[in-house]
Amino acid sequence: MKIGLGGIALGVLSSIAASAPAADNTGNYAIWGTGARSCNQFLSAEADAAGRLAFRHFLMGYLSAQNTIQDDTYDTTGQMSLDDVLVWLNDYCDTHKLDSFERAISQFLVEHYDSRLRHAPGAPASWGNPANVPQ
Repeated sequence: MKIGLGGIALGVLSSIAASAPAADNTGNYAIWGTGARSCNQFLSAEADAAGRLAFRHFLMGYLSAQNTIQDDTYDTTGQMSLDDVLVWLNDYCDTHKLDSFERAISQFLVEHYDSRLRHAPGAPASWGNPANVPQ
């Protein structure tokens, strides 16, 4: 079954919006798509190229959305490559098999918050144009 990139992006953005501080009053939120799968399923997908790709796409969308909504952040992964992040997630998931994949990514973001890139490399602090957000 093919899922368009727009559908993946929408699912990831929905998950990101749900994982932001806007959870219910007990701290719970819905996790959509591949993010709801367990760390054990992530590890089991290692041998399945299509299955692993779904996790990879979810991760890229999640990180992109996080870069958009996180204040004072250009890149949440800092100097790490996508493959470096996947290695970290493999290690985390190996010891937290029952956690959701989204939880693993959230833990990565917490642990690496201080090493995030706050500005684009080699660019002045205000090179981009802020989104047109209604006040």
